[in-house]
Amino acid sequence: MNRTRPKQLIRRIVRDLHAYVPGEQPKIKGLIKLNTNENPHPPSPKVLAAVKAATDGRLRLYPNPTAQLLREKLAKFHGCRPENIVAGNGSDELLALATRAFVEPAAGHNSRSEATVQFFSPSYSLYPVLAEMHGTSVNAVALQPDFDIPSVEDLRREGTWNWQAALTFITTPNAPSGRGYSAR
Repeated sequence: MNRTRPKQLIRRIVRDLHAYVPGEQPKIKGLIKLNTNENPHPPSPKVLAAVKAATDGRLRLYPNPTAQLLREKLAKFHGCRPENIVAGNGSDELLALATRAFVEPAAGHNSRSEATVQFFSPSYSLYPVLAEMHGTSVNAVALQPDFDIPSVEDLRREGTWNWQAALTFITTPNAPSGRGYSAR
């Protein structure tokens, strides 16, 4: 009888990954932890009232699978069309979906894709994990000492930026610095 161990069913590239190590989780009361987007202050009474009002019979029903109402309101707020908004179960799912949609995975378990996933560093530690799961190259480009994004001129001059990358993540606000960036 052929007994396949469950671990053997997992793609080799995934088996060979290093486990995700979450950032430091200090237990200091009142500490504002930017790395986990936590807030030591309670929600406003209006938010609490809205949550309590939503705890009726709707909780036993599946929500609209396309999050249509939410996407319409977000589109109006951001000045775009609802079809330009993607809703998901948290940012990790959306990042994984973006990687699956835009990054061609490696052909075999020992090969690397020609695609590149790039991001500024330091940044969210999930980015290289998503790239490695696809067998793609990682291009982590250093932020400036003040955690600002290098200018386009600097990126061109230094030759560190991959202008043909399959996927580029720009995190705002940046983790771990908490610095936000505007569209320039």
